[in-house]
Amino acid sequence: MIQNLEQIEYRRGMIEFGMMPNDLPNKVFRGEQIPAEVRKSIDEENLLDLAGVYGDIAAGDPVQYDHLRLVLTDETVAIIVFNRAITLIFADDERVRRIHRVLCKLDRTEER
Repeated sequence: MIQNLEQIEYRRGMIEFGMMPNDLPNKVFRGEQIPAEVRKSIDEENLLDLAGVYGDIAAGDPVQYDHLRLVLTDETVAIIVFNRAITLIFADDERVRRIHRVLCKLDRTEER
């Protein structure tokens, strides 16, 4: 069976002292609501292979937080990035750059 991307959940923002990640708003895109450019970018960047946690939670105060959940037909891929901007500057990690490119497309989609 070929897996289909059924839903994207994206939680992002700055976590200040006393806040929990779940305090941040969660944007959900389902089925046809998922923008074509985001679907394409997820595929081009092979994001489904990058599940995990990236960045350093202690690198900033407040903490910049990005949590991307890609819900597929039979599995869920979760990607968490702490302090994305700092990680991009100081870590030479192509995986984080790939994640960043997709998140930028999601960020632009949210602004519309």
